[in-house]
Amino acid sequence: MKIKRMTATFGKLERAELILSDGLNIIHAPNEAGKSTWCGFLRAMFYGIETSQRDKKGFLAEKNRYAPWSGAPMEGELELEWQGRDIILRRFAKGSTPFGGFSAVYTDTQQEVPGLTGDNCGQILLGVGRGVWERSAFVGQAPTLAIDGTPELEKRIAALFSSGQEDVSYTDTRETLGKWLRRRKHNKSGLIPQMEEELAGLDATLMKLSDAHGRYARAQGEIVGLEQEQKRLEGERHVHERLAQRELNGRFAQAVRRQQQLDDQLGQLAAAPGDEALLEMRYCLGRMEVLEEELRRLDALYAQTVQEREQAGETGQDHPLLALTRGQLDDLCQLVQQMQSRGRTLSRLRFVCLAAALCVGVGVSMLALPFLHVTLARIVGAGVAVLTALATFIPMSVAAGGCRRRAREVLDKYGVDSTAALTALWQQKREQRDRLEQAESRLKQRGQEREDVCARWEAEQQELACLLAECVPDAIGAMPWSAAIDKVAEMKRDADRLREELTQVCQLCEDLAAQGAQEVDTLELLHEPANTPEQTRYKLNEVEGQLTAARSALSLAQGEMLSVGDRTQLEARREKLCAELTRRRTEYAAIEQAIAALDGANNALQQRFAPQLNQLAGELLGKLTGGRYEGVALNREFEASARGTDGLLPRSTLALSRGTADQIYLAVRLAVCKLCLPQEDAGPVVLDDALLTFDDERMALALKVLAGLDRQVLLFSCQQREAKLGLGNILSLQS
Repeated sequence: MKIKRMTATFGKLERAELILSDGLNIIHAPNEAGKSTWCGFLRAMFYGIETSQRDKKGFLAEKNRYAPWSGAPMEGELELEWQGRDIILRRFAKGSTPFGGFSAVYTDTQQEVPGLTGDNCGQILLGVGRGVWERSAFVGQAPTLAIDGTPELEKRIAALFSSGQEDVSYTDTRETLGKWLRRRKHNKSGLIPQMEEELAGLDATLMKLSDAHGRYARAQGEIVGLEQEQKRLEGERHVHERLAQRELNGRFAQAVRRQQQLDDQLGQLAAAPGDEALLEMRYCLGRMEVLEEELRRLDALYAQTVQEREQAGETGQDHPLLALTRGQLDDLCQLVQQMQSRGRTLSRLRFVCLAAALCVGVGVSMLALPFLHVTLARIVGAGVAVLTALATFIPMSVAAGGCRRRAREVLDKYGVDSTAALTALWQQKREQRDRLEQAESRLKQRGQEREDVCARWEAEQQELACLLAECVPDAIGAMPWSAAIDKVAEMKRDADRLREELTQVCQLCEDLAAQGAQEVDTLELLHEPANTPEQTRYKLNEVEGQLTAARSALSLAQGEMLSVGDRTQLEARREKLCAELTRRRTEYAAIEQAIAALDGANNALQQRFAPQLNQLAGELLGKLTGGRYEGVALNREFEASARGTDGLLPRSTLALSRGTADQIYLAVRLAVCKLCLPQEDAGPVVLDDALLTFDDERMALALKVLAGLDRQVLLFSCQQREAKLGLGNILSLQS
């Protein structure tokens, strides 16, 4: 098989095209030019995209890693020559599945290649599955070129060196036998431990079933005895109930009779007033008492007013001063005062006139001295003085006495000695007359008030009599009003008491009737049981509790028996389980022997396969290292070691340089290609920077080995040194 052209919209590749030729193709390109993407594209075109992969830390699933950067759908085309004809493989998106669509047609006729699908494309064209191809002809970008064993690779190797069947793998068979072995017994799990555990459970269940049968029989015996005791105690309880019913009937008949008596007594007290009527009577009596108290107060006030009127009349109701008005009184007082003032003035002038008379006498004497004797002159003077005095003093004295007398007469008429007293007396008499008038007015008012109160009292008395006439007509006039009202109140209390008692008796009758009481009495002969009702109830409850516990124990035992199952079935299951356990133990021993035999067969196969693989890998390693190493040894896990030409012991790849280890595994991969991959119409070998760790010398040797392979080789490199050797077809990619 030869790849001619690849066209891809894949990852960073956007409708990119790569044309290849036979033999060695060295594709040179700098970093990020898409070398690894072309390798991934080629693998995806053969085997598709693993859509089940998911992104992890440090890992991107292929569907996300190679998603076109432009956002366009993932698609590609691969033109190749296979079995002498050119065919074109196409993969494209199908729905949401990248590379889910597939087509394979012949280039010249565009007819579909029969039997070639997207699932078996790589298997048919390359002759191996993806796992084998990735561990042989496909060297992707990885830290090392080391490979590991897979069931698919083992099947391929087994097909080459044994029967030719590719469906046989030591690892798969060993794993299957291991699963069978673990299924039967693995530590504490597996069929054998489960059966042993089930067998132990069956033994415990059978013992539990025997115990449940015993408890079931004991519970049945207890229930029979307890039911007999329960029946006897229920008979006693029935007797107590009949006795209680008879007592209840008696109480009911007594209550009915008492109800009839109370009805009769209430009929006799039918005239008893209600609360409002009695309250109205008490209000009337209270108002009457208030009115009586008011009458007594008014009588006292009337008597006092009469006395005040009499006293006011005794003080001189007809005194002459009362005839004078205030102005007349003032004129009279002014007249008296004028007369008194005039009398006093005349009295004073009388003495002035006497002094003047003396002066006149002295003056006449002095005038007469020249003419008369001194004595005579004096006598003349004295006579003149006496005459003058008599002529003035006496009339003035008489006039002054008359004024005083008339003023006195006015004052004496009213019995006072001054005008002030006269004014005070007039004021007093006026006040006495006003008091008399006020007393008469009050007396009239008191009389009218007394008459009103008497009328109200008569009305209240008549109303109270009417109220009492409805209840106790015979008590009116025969006893005081308060006593009559007390009698009415007593009647009401008796009626209320009888009504309350009647209500209680009616309620008692209803309660007794609700309890099943009847007016008829049972005449059956009943004997009082030895136990009291309380003792009977206590013992019956105790027996019922024991009976409930026994029935519960019976039900529990029966439930356990039912839940455990039938003894016959359990014993049959135990026998079957013992036989099955014996068979499984036998199988376990047989599988152990089969595993041992398989290990021996695999060792034998390894002895047949390993020499050829080691020999071929050693030859290739000698060419890659320029004869430095001549042998390779691989174990079952494809861990390699190399033996140098110095004859020393083989060295593990862990002890060698990175470049030497990659050269060893490249030799192993090429040997696997030669031994495991089809040689007719062989598929290409793809290497992505596989020679990066090789030095220049060994890189040249590796190119010679690759160029000498009888199949197409695609070597992607980021360096120029492979191209400088001039081996093969040199291609260059742009970043």
